[in-house]
Amino acid sequence: MPWLGHVVAAGLLGVLLWIGGRELIEIVQSGWLPGRKGPGLSAGDHPVAFWGMIVFIGAGLACCAGVATVCAWSAFRALFGRERSH
Repeated sequence: MPWLGHVVAAGLLGVLLWIGGRELIEIVQSGWLPGRKGPGLSAGDHPVAFWGMIVFIGAGLACCAGVATVCAWSAFRALFGRERSH
């Protein structure tokens, strides 16, 4: 059952992607990116920095989606695909 690890990885990445996407949508709708240890970032006060961070977070989510897709595809191939021996 080597495909099980790929399914678990794809599932965990999918959950992280779902949470991150919800947070990103909430940040864009509110126009406020809260700071963890410092002041937050407002879209009205610093629009270039705000949208730069949104693009950075979105790129991270896109990478996460790509890795989750590769894991899911690998599990699908291992489970249903025919392995070729060389």
